[in-house]
Amino acid sequence: MYHFHAHFSANNTKIYLADQKGRPIPRGWWSGGSCRFKGVNRSTQEAGYQCAVHAFRRIEEIIQEKGPITLSVHLRGFGKGRTAVEQIFLTSEGEKVRPLVTEVEDRTPIQVGGTRAKKARRL
Repeated sequence: MYHFHAHFSANNTKIYLADQKGRPIPRGWWSGGSCRFKGVNRSTQEAGYQCAVHAFRRIEEIIQEKGPITLSVHLRGFGKGRTAVEQIFLTSEGEKVRPLVTEVEDRTPIQVGGTRAKKARRL
């Protein structure tokens, strides 16, 4: 089972593919910057879309090399690229990858509690 990891932040989108043992595969990672988006454009939907397109092309290459595989999808964080990656699974670019997905996991950390609030100001 191969792993599709996608990390979304307010400043960038990062995607990488890992093999069965969790090791990143050669030529298997992309970010907004590596897809030729610079500065604030790394966090846009278009950057996330281009990263996912490159990842899907690499998955298709792996299928041609090794035959049918299974894919586990792991999403982390909230950012503009997240909606783009989720949408590309449903479009025509995702037709060959969609049947390979066996599980989808959201690994976004959710803050519970936190630090104590400041004392209320009294006038």
